[in-house]
Amino acid sequence: MKKRRRLKLTLLIALIIIIGAGSYILYELKFKTYDVADDEVTEIVADPYTVELPDGSKITIDEKGNVVEEKSSFSKTQTADNTTTNGTTNSSTNEGQSSVGQTQTSGNTITSGSTTSNNSTTKPTVGSIKEKYGPAFVGLEAQADSKINALVGRAKSEYMDKQANGESINFGYFYNKYMAAAKGLEANTDKVFDGVLGAVEKDLTKNGFDKSYAQSFKKEYEASKKARKDSILSKALGK
Repeated sequence: MKKRRRLKLTLLIALIIIIGAGSYILYELKFKTYDVADDEVTEIVADPYTVELPDGSKITIDEKGNVVEEKSSFSKTQTADNTTTNGTTNSSTNEGQSSVGQTQTSGNTITSGSTTSNNSTTKPTVGSIKEKYGPAFVGLEAQADSKINALVGRAKSEYMDKQANGESINFGYFYNKYMAAAKGLEANTDKVFDGVLGAVEKDLTKNGFDKSYAQSFKKEYEASKKARKDSILSKALGK
């Protein structure tokens, strides 16, 4: 009987210690507030993404965290310039040809018009539409990786500085500080991704395709996010 009582008492004490330790860890990681102000970390998170779309416009995030699409007038200007140039050239050519014979000039004009019409009616495919947005998604991923690497580098640098100065290492402080920063980066990345994905969907529907064809980008993005998180954990554990 005494042995059983002692065993029960030992188990009870162990349970209290485990619960107490768990509560302390939960408090340290989730509820305790820390002074985590850091200009360098703030700069990394606040540094805006800029992704260029196929039409020359750019998607970025403003100071309030809203996605902004900056339209480019380059394409329109270039088209206008080309039209003017082509018009002038064709006019000069036609004038030169009129001295040889009006029939020949008329023939050239019809042939040229027919070629232009055929080119302009070429309908893009789902594959060609998605392909032209590939560089935008690759660019976004590259920027996200760069920011995460900068954040991890900052965390390691701060840890080593504290260690070198003989300061105590509070893991709750590091967890709260850099987890919040990582979540901020992820939120910004998600916003820009959704902006680019919206552009793909709009392009698909404009050409008569279902916007669901763009969902493959979403799946790839979620997979890359998981890989990025695994990479961060691996770096944090020193693997």
